[in-house]
Amino acid sequence: MPQPGLRVVSGLPFLKERLSQLYIARRQGKADEFAAGFAEDGVFTLVGDTRLIPQAGPRHGRKAIAAVIRDLFRAYEYVDAMVIDTIVDLNAAVVRRHLTLKSVATGAVGEFEVADFMVLRNGEIAELTQFMDTASLALLTGRI
Repeated sequence: MPQPGLRVVSGLPFLKERLSQLYIARRQGKADEFAAGFAEDGVFTLVGDTRLIPQAGPRHGRKAIAAVIRDLFRAYEYVDAMVIDTIVDLNAAVVRRHLTLKSVATGAVGEFEVADFMVLRNGEIAELTQFMDTASLALLTGRI
């Protein structure tokens, strides 16, 4: 007789599972699904100079977050992505990733270490600040 599935519905296990699902959605280019993990007034910030990376800077609200994720996918193809470390508590999380990206504009491929720092509120992302080497990202696209 099949056993019923176990669903985690609260606490740290839920947050870890939810973040994992959100990063899978992001990796698959499901921008709206990724943005749905943010609070209604959530903020996504890619730290960098907008002259080099137009997607840099803060984006407020789910619609704007989904739009910038779609824009990133139009500019860069994921060749590979791996979550290296995840540290989660009820109010904050840090996710460290290793990405291999291909520039749609130039075809060049580069590897990047990324650190995402999050503030969590009621199981949703209130703020996500992403740090990566945006100067190398600009080189990849031929902006430098």
